[in-house]
Amino acid sequence: SVLVVAAGGLGGLVCILCGVHPVDIYIVASPEGEQYALKLHRLGRTSFRNLKNKRDYHKHRKNMSWLYLSRLSAMKEYAYMKALYERGFPVPKPIDYNRHAVVMELINGYPLCQVRELEDPSSMYNDVMELIVKLANHGLIHGDFNEFNLMLDDHDHVTMIDFPQMVSTTHFNAEWYFDRDVKCIRDFFAKRYNYESELYPTFKDIR
Repeated sequence: SVLVVAAGGLGGLVCILCGVHPVDIYIVASPEGEQYALKLHRLGRTSFRNLKNKRDYHKHRKNMSWLYLSRLSAMKEYAYMKALYERGFPVPKPIDYNRHAVVMELINGYPLCQVRELEDPSSMYNDVMELIVKLANHGLIHGDFNEFNLMLDDHDHVTMIDFPQMVSTTHFNAEWYFDRDVKCIRDFFAKRYNYESELYPTFKDIR
């Protein structure tokens, strides 16, 4: 199949994550042979109650189609990814979006959840905690900052992914979202790498 977006035609679909989550992710190739990641948002796989609890961009509207919500999700993800990329954050380079589809740079790496050992857990812990704080200092909270949404390459360089849950630091639940992101990282590092630190950011640390 072929998806046509503003940047041109992309073909050669190979699914790398399909059917389980509210997204499908494919590896696609441009006519010139350059590979990208294609993310299709499919919020119909998520119950409406769970969606209301996790995402706020529906603005409490009662009557919404799943396609409409999926398009909003894709638009929000692309907008945040573009803004973060332009400000030097470690995120995939956004290429384009159309309807419920987002095309982005293909990251060569592994989700942190698949990495069994780290050469320096302390350094990696500090890096990801600093990323949480840097986001907040730019007025944003990821909202789903965990081992599934951090990609690690062979040089231990971290790339952050998945932005539809992102909220502003002025959100009425901002402190709760911030603390949850921090707790997810602390719990994962303690369980997976047996690394615990008394040093961790709090919402009050935001400048």
